[in-house]
Amino acid sequence: MKSILTILISLSSAYVLISQSVTIDGYTFETGNRGFIADAKVVIMSGDDVLKTTIADQEGHFYATVSEKDNYTLKLTSELYEDLVMNIRGDSKTDDNKIFVKAAMKRLPGYLFELTMAEERQSEDSIVDAISNTRIDIFNNTKFEEVKVYENYPYLEFSVPLFKENHYTILIRKEGYIAKRIEAFVDVQGCILCFEGLGSVSPGVTENLSRGNQIGVLLANVSLEKAFSGKTIVLQDLYYDFGKAFLKPGAKRELRKLTRMMKDNPEIKVELGAHTDSRGNAEKNRVLSDRRAENAVKYLISKGIDEDRIIANGYGETQLRNECADGVQCSEEKHAYNRRTELKIIDIVKSNDVVKSLKQMKMMERAEQEMEGLAFGGQVKIEKEASTKKSNGKTINQEGVVDEVLPAGDSIMSNLKDSVVPSEIEYKILIKNTTYALPKDSELYDTHRDLIEVESGSGYKYLIGSFSELKDVQNFMTNTVKLIYPKAEIVKFSDGKILN
Repeated sequence: MKSILTILISLSSAYVLISQSVTIDGYTFETGNRGFIADAKVVIMSGDDVLKTTIADQEGHFYATVSEKDNYTLKLTSELYEDLVMNIRGDSKTDDNKIFVKAAMKRLPGYLFELTMAEERQSEDSIVDAISNTRIDIFNNTKFEEVKVYENYPYLEFSVPLFKENHYTILIRKEGYIAKRIEAFVDVQGCILCFEGLGSVSPGVTENLSRGNQIGVLLANVSLEKAFSGKTIVLQDLYYDFGKAFLKPGAKRELRKLTRMMKDNPEIKVELGAHTDSRGNAEKNRVLSDRRAENAVKYLISKGIDEDRIIANGYGETQLRNECADGVQCSEEKHAYNRRTELKIIDIVKSNDVVKSLKQMKMMERAEQEMEGLAFGGQVKIEKEASTKKSNGKTINQEGVVDEVLPAGDSIMSNLKDSVVPSEIEYKILIKNTTYALPKDSELYDTHRDLIEVESGSGYKYLIGSFSELKDVQNFMTNTVKLIYPKAEIVKFSDGKILN
């Protein structure tokens, strides 16, 4: 009898516990039934007490089981929508202890950018696979803050709220594919909405906007290219003057894009191949293409790409893409089609390094900008470990005028100008090793006006800075230099020689 009574008491207690629980089941959607709102944050409260916090799923659905109360307050927040507060009576529950909620949220001025990810289409008729399980980083450049990071996004589509007067960067990465970087400018510099790194938005931007271009939903497809050894990419707008190897300003802009792509894809090693048309002597064309490829590679190295990740090759006229062989009459347009520079992936190396977030990459880019044009000295010195060196057939001795220190102003280096001293032994920062000398018009010389080139038996070393105290150079290395040049080293320097 006692056992039966115990069981009855237990069942009664369980019934009381069950009856004291309520499930709040609801949907978030835009006013006017314009669609469900994903990822809305829902905070369920009773008085000042927070009972539970949950997030709406991709279909705007949310639910949570909470203790039974007389009244509840729901606070809903979502980007691009006004905050919503709802008061719900506890006695509105159904017989199975559920309270159903419909949360209509009012749209704020701004744009919702919805992207669908898929493999690059090889032809109009080809069927492509959608892509999921990607890493997606979203960064607001105007506010210099991370918006959101999805480390392993499971869906084929995702949306990004875009607010007026902001510049966003979206970086999409997946193993086995070339990273995709998209720049979105929202009411910046005369653009209602401008995109870089993305094809067309369909329908067009203006067709998707309403309320005087204040709100809108933009749909776009993002194509990711597979990365594999042997893949070739023709670089657009990488032009040279006829018979010349010097990089034109437009070519440098294209190479800056390539630099960014290489930094977004640190696992790939590439060949930069230059091609000519068939006009002229074949051997001279090969030599010319060699020089073009080497100049492009030197430029990339000067912008921070490791030398062991890229090689140069000149193919001359040996790999024409059309019928315009030597002696065949062709239009200038057809000849130009053969004059090209191609990027070919030659190896993919898996790294054990932690994947850098877009925020970390942006910090590196900002540090590069802060260092750009700044210098410890105003005159480039060329040093050699021996007493003399040859340049263009002339002997250059290493007796030179000590660099004059330029005022650092409000820059990141303003607290370091007193570190420059004309001592016999000083500390410098070794930022780059190369097997050949960089051209004096390279970006590295433009970026660091105090750059020193030291020739050694193994090649050339490039140094910046002048410090008397080790702690000063260590502080500068930690806060700035290592972000840009991860392999940078501190060296002792005297009389044109590296001492350690």
